[in-house]
Amino acid sequence: MNNKNILGKTLVVAAAALSLAACSDEFLEEKKNYGNFNQTNVYSDYNGAQERLDNVYYWMLPVSTGGDGNGTNAPNDWTSVGNPDKWSKSTEEYGGFSMFVNPEEEITYSYTGANFDFFYVANDTYSPWGHIRNCNDVIENVEKSEALNQEEKNELLGQAYFLRAYMYYHLVSIYGGVPIIDHVQDPILGDGDGSNLIVPRQTTKDCVDFICADLDRAATMLPARWANDASDFGRVTSGLAQALKGKMLLEYACPVFNRADDQARWTAAYDANKLAIEKLQSGRFGLTYATNGGERNAANWAKTWMDYIGSDGSVSEAVFVTLHNTKDNVSGQPDFGKYNRWEHSIRPRNTNGGGGYTPTAEMVDLFPMADGLKPGQSSYPYDKKKFWLNRDPRFYRTFAFPGVAWQFNEGGVSLTEESLNGIIPTDVYTTGSNYSLWSYMWNDNADDLTKVTSSNGYWADLLTQTTDKGSSHSVYVRKRSDDAYLHSSPFYVYVNSQTNPKGFMKSAAPLISMRYAEVLLNFAEAACGAGHYDEAVNALQQIRARVGYTAANNYGLPSGINGDRASLFAAILYERQVELAFEGDRYDVMHRWMLFDGGAGQGAIKSSWALTGFSGNTCNYLGVKPLNGTKRHQIVMYCTSPSATDPTVGSRPAALTLDEDIKTTSTGYADPKVEALANFYDTYLQRKDVNTDGNDDALTIQYRPTYYFLGLRQNAMQTNPTLHQTVGWHDLGRNADGLFDPLSDVLP
Repeated sequence: MNNKNILGKTLVVAAAALSLAACSDEFLEEKKNYGNFNQTNVYSDYNGAQERLDNVYYWMLPVSTGGDGNGTNAPNDWTSVGNPDKWSKSTEEYGGFSMFVNPEEEITYSYTGANFDFFYVANDTYSPWGHIRNCNDVIENVEKSEALNQEEKNELLGQAYFLRAYMYYHLVSIYGGVPIIDHVQDPILGDGDGSNLIVPRQTTKDCVDFICADLDRAATMLPARWANDASDFGRVTSGLAQALKGKMLLEYACPVFNRADDQARWTAAYDANKLAIEKLQSGRFGLTYATNGGERNAANWAKTWMDYIGSDGSVSEAVFVTLHNTKDNVSGQPDFGKYNRWEHSIRPRNTNGGGGYTPTAEMVDLFPMADGLKPGQSSYPYDKKKFWLNRDPRFYRTFAFPGVAWQFNEGGVSLTEESLNGIIPTDVYTTGSNYSLWSYMWNDNADDLTKVTSSNGYWADLLTQTTDKGSSHSVYVRKRSDDAYLHSSPFYVYVNSQTNPKGFMKSAAPLISMRYAEVLLNFAEAACGAGHYDEAVNALQQIRARVGYTAANNYGLPSGINGDRASLFAAILYERQVELAFEGDRYDVMHRWMLFDGGAGQGAIKSSWALTGFSGNTCNYLGVKPLNGTKRHQIVMYCTSPSATDPTVGSRPAALTLDEDIKTTSTGYADPKVEALANFYDTYLQRKDVNTDGNDDALTIQYRPTYYFLGLRQNAMQTNPTLHQTVGWHDLGRNADGLFDPLSDVLP
């Protein structure tokens, strides 16, 4: 094989269509191997061509385990789905220095740390160029097939064009301009020396135009909604294609690409996102439970991930999904089981879960109060110890805290201490329907509060084991939980086992990578940038109306934002941070708005990179604090005791089922159960925010200015010597600074 070939010949070695369906076993049902397929046979009929395309879906779609692989064992290393991966751990959502924000190491072209090579020039199934090659293979062979009619071709081509654009969208977001490969490269049938295989980087604008052209094609070829929802649920629609175009143009309009705040870019993003809303609505996509999502502390809003078509099936919120199943894996056979591991990951250890994800104290503290305003700006006082009082309805479905019920359906399995090897104490509950979280700790030295850490002392209800104390925490991520109190027929099959799979691992819950609420927020952001303030505010009102806010209090929105562009932008980004928390959105927002440092230091990389729009600094413009220079913490709720015995277990009140009115009034508490839990906190518990960014308090987050556009790794430059390195990164071939400017329309 010619080593100058930037793409290589990707071998698709896995089963073409491991069944991904949560609600159907038809889409991607066949399990055929396309690692060494005959093109003539595959594309000789619609079913064969569709199975080939389904193989591309399988390898390209985001997976529930997130984007923290190194490119050789994870199909979506380039994006986050809300796990504590390298993307989310670079934001306020999770603590722990990822490679992007670690002050003690710097990413360079020769960086040897894991999880960096997103460009990934290799002969591998997971390479982005391998994905693009597979899309090109489908496009070329479907177009020339004489066995397919035009309607069949359009359906197949529309999906392939979308998937190619989807891969390019991620590459451009990370690197700016990249090589555009619109055909299958063949090193064997090349022009002798293989020079036609060496493709240089194109400008960012050329790549954005290429992506949008693919998505325009897809939008015209695909249905607004597939006729057979049962068998084709999860396939790309015209609305999704238009929504991704709107998202691409929104990013291109934001400060990371638009330093001068060019209004034409905002107008293009506005037009694209407005059309996305129209196309999605024509396909019956929208906000589920739009008029009653706030019932019982956003209970129906929480059902979005369990019942994404709403109570009446009129609209679907799930715009872009990856399907999963609960099929058993068979020894010696392909991995037929494709499980969504989210539920298992967020559940506590004493439910046989994975131990839970730890949100930062900063995320807990920034959520709105019950009137929709930020803590400190609200009419409700904020008590940091009783942080769960008087909060936005979505707070209770995003976080779990000591004293809240979190039920699960164990499928009739009797949860006994013996059956789970001592993980679950029988005196805590007898079945999953009785489970309550009491995640506090204590130590036996009341005079030494400096010992209060996540790994010190004793944790209630066997929430951790002696050898695993570091995984303990008081507040858990609850977002997207398949809560048995709300959903009597869970997607998971509870497994009473200490081996793989166990607990909640076997879950067929679909992974929603884009939902209608995000498209609304994309539209709001673009509308604000283009000066359509009324439309932007209306989109925010729709989001908030679903969870119970009304016109009586301006939907909980700050006053005066309609006439102030910067304040409206800030309100939209804050709403994204709340509505889309732990869904993998936050890093993208921080990156495109340069919220790590406001864009400071860009002019030092290249003078033309300095921001001339957005008041010269996006953080100052929006009135937010840069993430650089800060630390993140986790909340530890604790009490003291002279022994290893839980000092409060006999004094616990009834746990909140979240049916209660969790607010205070001018005369006291609105609900006696809430008052009892508040008294428990006042009597027994203290709060300490523990450093979760390492042991050295002097170390703070550092996202370097060059990271807004990543440079190419050494292997990419060696594979293709025509690839110019990015400005601000070392060019291996020239032994000098890179020449490729992601912000320029002129190639070096």
